[in-house]
Amino acid sequence: MDVIDSGREDDNRLLQQMIAGEESGFVSLYQKYQAPVYRFSLQIGGSRDVAEEVTQETFLALIRRPQKYQAERGPLLLYLFGIARNLAWKSARTERCFGALDDDTEVPEAKSEDMANELARRQQVMRVRLAVLSLPPKYREVIVLCALQELSYEQAATVVGSSIGTVRSRMHRAKQLLLRKLKKDELVAEAPREGSVLRYEL
Repeated sequence: MDVIDSGREDDNRLLQQMIAGEESGFVSLYQKYQAPVYRFSLQIGGSRDVAEEVTQETFLALIRRPQKYQAERGPLLLYLFGIARNLAWKSARTERCFGALDDDTEVPEAKSEDMANELARRQQVMRVRLAVLSLPPKYREVIVLCALQELSYEQAATVVGSSIGTVRSRMHRAKQLLLRKLKKDELVAEAPREGSVLRYEL
C-alpha cells in the first residue's frame, strides 16, 4: 500500500500540530487515514457498526495520546491498524461473535446473462467474506493484513506485534484453512495457485 510509506515526514509534522493543539493537524490525518482504518476494521469484524465504532475509537486514541506513536517503529497507518486491531478483538470478546459483512446494495433481478454473471460473482464474494470471517482471529487478521490490505509480512508483524516468521507461518496456515472452507462450499473445484485464494474483490 503506497499510503503506508508515503508522507511520513508530513505525518510527523501533522502530529506535532496536534500535540501543539492545532485542530487542522488531526483533521488532515483523519482525512488521510479514516478510509483504510475503516476498511481494515470492517474486514476484521464484518460489521459496519463495529467498524465505525472501532474507527472512531482509534482516532480518539490518537487525539488523547499522540505522543505514544513512535515513528522509528513504523509508519503511522501501521500504528493505527494496531489500535484498531486491539479494539476490534476487544469488541469481539464483548459481543462474543461478529456478524457477516453487511451488504446494503440491492442486487437487481437477473434478466440477462450479464446480470446472472454479476449475481453469481456477488454470491462468490460473499462466500469468501464469510469464509474469512470464520477463521480463528490469529489467522483472520493476517489474511486481512497481507492479502486484503496488501501489507508485507514485515508490516503485518508490526501491526500484530509478532515476528515475521510467525506472520508467514500463520499466513500459510490461514490459506490452507480458507481453501478448505471454500472447497467445502464448492466455491473452488481444485486447489488454486499460491496467492489466488482471495482472487475475488472483498
